[in-house]
Amino acid sequence: MSDAALTAPDEHSRALTRLMTSLADISPSAPLPVLRAAWDGLGLARACGLAAATAVPAEWDSRQRNAETVEYLLARELTRTDAANSLTLVLQPATRLSETRGTVWAATMIQSILDFTRTAETVAGATADAATEWDDQRSFRACASLFDELGACWRGERPSYQLRITGTSASPWWEVHPSRGSEQPRRRR
Repeated sequence: MSDAALTAPDEHSRALTRLMTSLADISPSAPLPVLRAAWDGLGLARACGLAAATAVPAEWDSRQRNAETVEYLLARELTRTDAANSLTLVLQPATRLSETRGTVWAATMIQSILDFTRTAETVAGATADAATEWDDQRSFRACASLFDELGACWRGERPSYQLRITGTSASPWWEVHPSRGSEQPRRRR
């Protein structure tokens, strides 16, 4: 059974750690194996994050919502690589927890994501530098930045990826045009 088709959340963290170790050994001059490993790692990282957010929502749910925006952007960029033309890329569905887990377990899941994102960022940047196709150069360069952003989301450094409704009576920031400053926004008709 491949690591991408795991069924238990406990297996995801171990599989992500194994994948991270093998990713570091892949030659950056071969974009196809890097793409496969980055794609599988993205799926496993998502599964680990969802499991942690389910286990300890007070700690990880907000960060998971931030991370899913970056996960989407990463998936989009990975499919834009020239190397992706020869692959069918499908993210495996994440599995639900069947029993209650604690904060230490969730923190272990998150640590595996952070370790993976650091390695993936380095390898994606090196692959961009070594790529001969422009699509690979551009996409892997973008992925290097996005893997860094994904790690930042899980460290709690990027709280702005999700829309937050503050509950105040003031207009949301997106309805105030910068040229009008603090004056009242135009009413929609």
